[in-house]
This record gives sequence, C-alpha cells and structure tokens, in this order.
Amino acid sequence: MGWTTKARVPMPGVLVQQRILGCCWHATSALSRGGRMVVVDVPELTVREVNEATARFSGARLIGEGEHARVYRASLRTGKAAAAKRLVGYHWSWPQRGPPARVHRVAADLRVLLYEFADMGTLHDALHLHGDRPALSWAQRVRVALDAARGLAYLHGFATAAGAVHGEVRSSKVLLFPGFRAKVADGHNMFHQPDLELGYAQVRHASAMAYLSPECFSTGRMMPKSDVFSFGLVLLELLTGAKPFDDTDREDCCYLWSWAAPFLAEGRVEECIDPKLGDQYPRAGALELATIAVQCLQKDPTSRPSMDTVARLINCDIIMRDQHGRRLL
Repeated sequence: MGWTTKARVPMPGVLVQQRILGCCWHATSALSRGGRMVVVDVPELTVREVNEATARFSGARLIGEGEHARVYRASLRTGKAAAAKRLVGYHWSWPQRGPPARVHRVAADLRVLLYEFADMGTLHDALHLHGDRPALSWAQRVRVALDAARGLAYLHGFATAAGAVHGEVRSSKVLLFPGFRAKVADGHNMFHQPDLELGYAQVRHASAMAYLSPECFSTGRMMPKSDVFSFGLVLLELLTGAKPFDDTDREDCCYLWSWAAPFLAEGRVEECIDPKLGDQYPRAGALELATIAVQCLQKDPTSRPSMDTVARLINCDIIMRDQHGRRLL
C-alpha cells in the first residue's frame, strides 16, 4: 500500500523530493542530463523507516521550523542524510493539474516530504552568515545563479502543463551542495497554476516582503514574472553581498534595490559590488550580470524576461569568464 508514481522530475537546479503520505513511497523517475532523460530509481521507504530515520521526529533532530512545517535531519538506511519536512497545521493535497505523475492515494497521512540534505546550507547563509567560512568567489556565485535560474525556468515551463509559480524565491530557498551546485527548494505555490492569490502569512516578514514584486503588493496575485522579479533581487544579493532589506539601523532601513539602482543605472557596478570579492571579479561580467538583474526588476511584468531567457543570458561568454579571460565553468 502507498503512493506509487512514475514521473518526469526536475533537472539540476530543482530540489528532488519524496512524499511520504502512506505506508510507502516508490518512484521511477527521469532526470534530465544534457537534454537526455535518465531513469533513476528512488528507494521505497515505509512509514516505519521514516520514523526510525528521524528518531520518531525527535526534537534532537529538528533543524528548522516554519509556518507550516518542521524540518528534521534523517539518517537513511543507505547511510545518506536527508531532510524530512513534516507538515503541521496545514492541509496539503495534490492540485488537480500537477505534479506530472500518476498517483494512488491511501488513507494513512504522515504528511512528510524527504529532500536531499543540503550539506552546505543556503545561499543566504553563505552570503550573510560569515563565521569561519570563506566568501563566495565570483565563479561560485555565477554557478549558483545559473543553477537557480535553470531550476526556476524548469518550474515555469515544464513542471506542469500549465507551468508553475514558486512564489517564495529568495536566497534562503536556494540550497547549496558540494561543488557549489545550487537547487531551488520548494515554495508554497509550486505545482499550482500561475496567477495565484497571495496569502498574508507569506508576506508578514519584512525580509520576505523585500523580494515581492510590485504587482504582488498592488493586486495580491503572483505570476511567473513575479518569480523573475524576486530572482533579480537574488542576483543583486550575489553581486553586492547585501540583504534585500537591511534594518540594522532602525532609523534608516534600506531596500537593496533602492540603494543599488542609481549605481547600476550609470554602469557603476564597482561601487556596489561585494567588498569581499576585492578585485577578484571581471568588471564586464559583473556589469552584464547587473544588467540582467535590472531587466528582472522592471516594474512592468511584461518588460521582464522569462526565467528561460534569464538562464540563457547568464550562461553567456562575458559572465562565464574571470578577470583574466579564463573560462569559469
């Protein structure tokens, strides 16, 4: 008994998840590699095994908590770590048009999502929690930007027949893995149809509000181009090392876009580049990435590029070379 699915699931850039909602979950999935679909078997997991992997969702395994879920570190029988996200106080169900899979439902409902464990934390951590970790290099920032852009492009164009809206694009949703490969973690709106109504719970924190597009504030609705706006702010974070909203000085709170816009409008990217980069970045590449960010941050949604276009623009020769002209990736 359980859920059984055969699905085409995300290409690199989208976090793969397993849903445990019955006695077991098993999938034969297809991952895209260089345009080819590669079949991958996802191991079957029983509810008992999930409970054992999380020590019955022990508080000692708790690694994160949000509005509707708690995240636990799970130790799988394969020896690998996973992140087990257990939904709490939130009704979750498959939307009518997605995901692109055939699903069989049973009565038991554990409401758990299993994810690959992000060994290196989030992009937000890497940029804003200094500690002993070295600053991200230009090559690492470009790698993260390209992976995340490709992940969102996948969601918008291929996740469902009608496309999808992530709805919560921000640096804390970009997870980092060895080699500084990045994957976009789930948002509340993934696999739902575009043009969604925005819930109050999603915007009540100033840090989250800073990523929202103008149309989200004026109409309360989201669309794929709203994700593009949010991604533009993630690009600015990568360029500047600054948070989209800085309330360190309570009397002079600052929004990143308002601060950076005058510099970028005049091509003065070196005046807002992350000082931790020093001179170890290509000015032409940084200016090109800033130009893409500005395009994403247009007030009119129709003036913003699609995420597919953004990914292609990032993967250009100017951005993909360091200050010495050497190819980065």
